[in-house]
Parts: sequence; C-alpha cells; structure tokens
Amino acid sequence: MTFAEQRKHERVSVDIYVYWGWTEDCPFRDRIINLGVGGCFLRTDQEAPRERPLFIKFWLPDERVIRGEVRYHLERVGLGVEFKWLAAHEAAQLAALVEHYKGEDGSQ
Repeated sequence: MTFAEQRKHERVSVDIYVYWGWTEDCPFRDRIINLGVGGCFLRTDQEAPRERPLFIKFWLPDERVIRGEVRYHLERVGLGVEFKWLAAHEAAQLAALVEHYKGEDGSQ
C-alpha cells in the first residue's frame, strides 16, 4: 500500500511557500506542493527520520503554527508530513484552504 492509499483526507496540488522548523520559531522556508486536512508534502532539502515532530506556519486566515510529524522522507525531494493535534477550528480552516485550491485547479 502506498502513502497516498493510506491517507484519510484528500490532497490537492498547491504551491505555497511556508516557514517551518523543528521548533515553533520556524526558521526554514520551503514549499508545500500538496495539501490536505491531514497533512502535506513539504519540498525541502532537509532530512528527517519518520515521526520527527515539526512545525509549519500557516495563515488561516490569521497566523497559526500547526504541529505535525514526518511520515516519510524522500531523499533530495522532501518530507511527507502528517498534521497532529489540530483544533477543530484549525481543521476547518485547512479544509477551506484545500477547497480554495481545489477550485483553482479544476479538481472535483
């Protein structure tokens, strides 16, 4: 079973620059290339083992730091991230962001 088949939430293609890091200060800047309520793929040269905690700064519509953990690492490509401990309002705001991008690319 692939990672995509294991997902509980749909993902859409995006191109969003975000600040992120191993701590809440989020010192790195890289791109999210797909996004869902349950996680994202972060295009980065940084390497990390599975289950390493990380933080991503989103504007939903106000600034939020979302906690996640690495689900997988693709060398020289990036990190598959699962969001953890989302509050209900954060999940709703992420869902609205996903819907926005879904409408942009014509996905159904």
